[in-house]
Amino acid sequence: MKKIITFSFALMASATMFAQTTLWDGEKREIGTQGGLWADGSPTVVENPEKGGINNSDKCLKFTMTQNSKVVKIPFREWITPSMDGSKRISLMIKKPQNENVQIEISDPTNNSDGYWKKTASYYSGDGKWQKIVFDFSTNGDFDYPGIMTITAQTGDVTEEQNVYIDNVEIEPATKINGELLANIPDGSLNGKIALSGAWMKGECQNADGDWQPVEYNDFIKLASKLSVNATSIDMRGTITKNVDVNGMRGDHSNVLVFADEAYSANNVVNNGKCANLVLDETKAFASPEDFNAENVSITRQVFAGKNTLCLPFYVSKEDLGAQAIATYTETEEKDGKTIINFDKQPHVDANIPFIAQFDETKETLTFKDKGVVNTPTVMGNPFIGTYTPGSAAGKYGLNADGKFQKGGETAKINAFSAYLTLSEAQEARPILLAIGGESTGINAATIANGNETVKVYNLQGCLIATTKSLNDLHLASGVYIVNNKKVIVK
Repeated sequence: MKKIITFSFALMASATMFAQTTLWDGEKREIGTQGGLWADGSPTVVENPEKGGINNSDKCLKFTMTQNSKVVKIPFREWITPSMDGSKRISLMIKKPQNENVQIEISDPTNNSDGYWKKTASYYSGDGKWQKIVFDFSTNGDFDYPGIMTITAQTGDVTEEQNVYIDNVEIEPATKINGELLANIPDGSLNGKIALSGAWMKGECQNADGDWQPVEYNDFIKLASKLSVNATSIDMRGTITKNVDVNGMRGDHSNVLVFADEAYSANNVVNNGKCANLVLDETKAFASPEDFNAENVSITRQVFAGKNTLCLPFYVSKEDLGAQAIATYTETEEKDGKTIINFDKQPHVDANIPFIAQFDETKETLTFKDKGVVNTPTVMGNPFIGTYTPGSAAGKYGLNADGKFQKGGETAKINAFSAYLTLSEAQEARPILLAIGGESTGINAATIANGNETVKVYNLQGCLIATTKSLNDLHLASGVYIVNNKKVIVK
């Protein structure tokens, strides 16, 4: 039965799930006061002059900046003892008339550790509007528990007296994967489903501890370096984000699904249970941890004229595939000294069920519309098994070009969205036949003849005559034999 999936749920606000540590917020201060700041710059809490945009707070901080007075200081040690808790980023909202670098310095640790003065600058380009700017301290060395923040609202010249507004000074939550700090995770180690938390960003700023040094940070590219070839999905819902780079976070792992709070314009992004374009490649691993609807599906999966194994994460009919016939596994039986692999023809196949499809021509790509992708189970069939993970096919039986099951040698490979057969030694010892709807495709050799691998020789009755690495070593009587799925005449 075709599976149609509908979704109805509310997304939790990201700030609720992974809240920043607030160092200063105008909402908690009285209008007309200094808002807990020191007197530098004569700061005053005022009504927000521009609500309804990126900063909809009712109140914020104002100070008048001149060439000789550019600084305000927040001694939050007087009311909190904030820990960076693994984070290396602080952000704030700022509104001012002149575009220029803003610098913050954090100092005076509150945990009795050695003193430090860490400075980072970030560029304001808001043209008089509220802008959130982020200060990345990843190159400023180790520190924690800052007690005082000094904000230099403009590092360049101030052309005239200017009003500056500041609000929402916060420590961004640490960037984590599966609960571990991004920086502590070994490269190439992440498999399967990956859950992100904290703040995920890319941008640039300046380390201003001495001579200014440019700092480019990109959590998404870092994440890509942590993925193994078997990574399959990234869940970034509920994270705090800035300048999201969906393709960068996947790197070469193009099949990886990204579950996000926004419908980013990239392939394989699932938002609110929907994916606009699901684009998959048989050379990459795939798995989905949950159901979703895909509007357009394209799978690079080469199929040949004749019989092919397939396994897909959604319902398909014979018409969907453009196939002559499709068939699913029913049973393996022993009959007349042979191992018979039985399949029955079907009008359609449900998600994650391995099957055989007969095509009348070669295709490089399979395309579909409006498919309900179903979460991937641990095992897909037995002993005829579907796989979404490319890898070794050694010892596994796949369909050869003649449409017969053939055992993979040591170097044999299998791609994703395929299927293979496993057999016991007793079943392998007999001639193997594939029967679809009661029609047998004939005797199949149990191994591939390739280099030094063995060759099995059968008579026309399907009885094994010999196993050898070279036909020249055998002294066969005159007659017709089956060697490696082909008739051989010995005179």
